Amino acid sequence: MRRDRPDPLASIRQRTRTGLGLDPDRPVLATGHQAAIWHPGILAKDLAIAAASESSGDDVQPIHFIADHDADEGGLIHLPSGAGPTLKRLEWRVLPAARGLGSRDRAAAPTSPPPDGDFTPTVRAGIDAIRDALEDRRDAASLAMQIGGATAALATPLTGPIPRHSMSSLLESPIGKWALDRLSADPAAAARSHDAAIETDRRRRSTDRSGRPPRGVARLLDRGSRLELPLWRATPEGRVPVFADEKLDPRELRPRAMLATALSRLAACDGFVHGLGGAVYDEAMEIWIEDWLGTEIARSLAPTFVATATCRLPLVAPSFDRDADPTLLHRLRNDPDLGREGSPRRDRFLSEIEAAPRRSSARRQAYLKLRAAVHAAREDQAQRLGALESRIHGEATARSAAMIAEDRTWAFPLHHADEMKSLETAIRSSFPDAT
Repeated sequence: MRRDRPDPLASIRQRTRTGLGLDPDRPVLATGHQAAIWHPGILAKDLAIAAASESSGDDVQPIHFIADHDADEGGLIHLPSGAGPTLKRLEWRVLPAARGLGSRDRAAAPTSPPPDGDFTPTVRAGIDAIRDALEDRRDAASLAMQIGGATAALATPLTGPIPRHSMSSLLESPIGKWALDRLSADPAAAARSHDAAIETDRRRRSTDRSGRPPRGVARLLDRGSRLELPLWRATPEGRVPVFADEKLDPRELRPRAMLATALSRLAACDGFVHGLGGAVYDEAMEIWIEDWLGTEIARSLAPTFVATATCRLPLVAPSFDRDADPTLLHRLRNDPDLGREGSPRRDRFLSEIEAAPRRSSARRQAYLKLRAAVHAAREDQAQRLGALESRIHGEATARSAAMIAEDRTWAFPLHHADEMKSLETAIRSSFPDAT
């Protein structure tokens, strides 16, 4: 963590932290996630901030921000049922579906029972613990706080108490009001620098993908005749975009992901622990903040750290032919160089598409050129593709069961308590003074 970084927002930072119930004179280490019963990789973030706090002699204040601006399906939990070739994934809709509403804007609700399944004793115990924790919080202020509180209760034996706070409500704090003032003062600058940052980040990450441009980490704001802002407006029908010419009332606004972590890192903490996904989009956020608000503000962002873990349930699955891979078939079916000797053309085709202006005739012609080459390769290699497709079909059941067994995203209460205790011990050992 860094408390010696530039502090052009000192007064705002102090008032923001006081409003969160934090001591503004002590360091703060934060993390955050959507309202969900997380998998162990997400639990690792809370374990990390708890261990850091303990290793500091409790001088460091931990806080977890619930990303309640997100319309995620935190009430949907996957469960493993069966073993061997009968192993399958069941869906448990324990709480109502999002239907486009952020979890802050959904009411806490009674739980629904799990589906019938062939569950291991450990998984069955986890199901009961999850349902009990959610039922105990049916009077929470929102579905986000119901799920967030339940997850906190389930994690507390491992993490100790960590305060929870609504991330979207940072818009109503001093740092949120400061940011909204700047959005109002020059919305075009904010939106266009936002989009430029996303494109810069895409180009940077394309070097790690053999030149293939990845998807942007966030929705572009300059999308048509009206300029959007990095905000959602909460309505009874769901979240809707906020446009630059609209009034900004923080009570009905929700930050989008990049703005949400910017608010956290500008004023609410001295270090922020991400998982693997958040670490990616926050790099684009840093580019945006520097271009929009300037170098001094960007340098005042709290530094980030990454914590994650991979834990798997002891599920039994049959062996299968790993070469019979559907993703390989998809890749081959879309490869203009399939069966062709000589220098590869795919990257050149993609570069021509990327270089042409968006929605231009040149871009469409470059795309059609790529598709024509792909079609020709498919016809030439039809026998090879057909043989691979037959192998994949024959291995489908075994592959599906094996993929379920290898999944790392089962909710952490479904794991044996001893395994989660081992994870806690491993993370605490990274902090020498934690006991």
